[in-house]
Amino acid sequence: MLLRGTEIDILVKKNIRGLVARAGGRVEQLVEYGPCTVEDINIPDGGFGKVWKAGSTPGFKYSISRIRRLIKQEIKFLWHGHRISRDRKTIILDMHDAHKVSRLKHRYDCSISSNLLEHSPNPIWLLLNFHFITRKEGHQFHAIPHYSYTYDKFRAPTPLEHMIEDFEKMADTSDLSHVEDYRQSAVVKDGWQKKFHEKYPLAYPYIHFHVFDENNTKALFEFVFQDVTVDICKDHRFSDNVVVCSNSLNKRFAERYRDFLHGMGGNGE
Repeated sequence: MLLRGTEIDILVKKNIRGLVARAGGRVEQLVEYGPCTVEDINIPDGGFGKVWKAGSTPGFKYSISRIRRLIKQEIKFLWHGHRISRDRKTIILDMHDAHKVSRLKHRYDCSISSNLLEHSPNPIWLLLNFHFITRKEGHQFHAIPHYSYTYDKFRAPTPLEHMIEDFEKMADTSDLSHVEDYRQSAVVKDGWQKKFHEKYPLAYPYIHFHVFDENNTKALFEFVFQDVTVDICKDHRFSDNVVVCSNSLNKRFAERYRDFLHGMGGNGE
């Protein structure tokens, strides 16, 4: 299951516990939910999982369907615990904007995500937002699709230098530089996403902006954080790069971007 033979499963079990922020839908790679209390963070219109916003669509039929949905979620929660996401426990927020919400600063003991980072036009900025909401002594865990086993296989892994450039120029969701690369791989050559994109546009959050293997995953996280462990989780369900790190910034990164970190509400550590 773990192709690189690290002890990341032990590290995740040891460090991912307490009040946990979960983004990107259910995270089932390695995480044990027994010691966790989860709050989900999601965006309002798909990409990382459907979230219904209370009162957003008035009407009797909507109200009945919402009640049914909530009841089903609560029944599943009683059986599966915090492995199950619940609308009423979901914060509707694009994670790129988490730093704007002061009540979330260092709120969580840990933060976790699955199949999220590759959807970001600015992965370093996204990780800094996870840093913002997680306490300084906490940890992060992320699962990111390994390109070799997905419709990204016709693309090349994104160099760290490119992700640094995206960060320094503050690439945002309007970025179009990866659309054609993604289209050629996922839609034209692989075809897996062809029907999906008949409904959803070739734009954020529905495309993979960046492409990951275990090497650039490790390079990215070590550029930003300390105590990084990376492995590949591969079985009949998953084909992901998995990474756990402390929520402490790499000292060279913190010094290089000290003014920037202060500007986003960080501590410039």
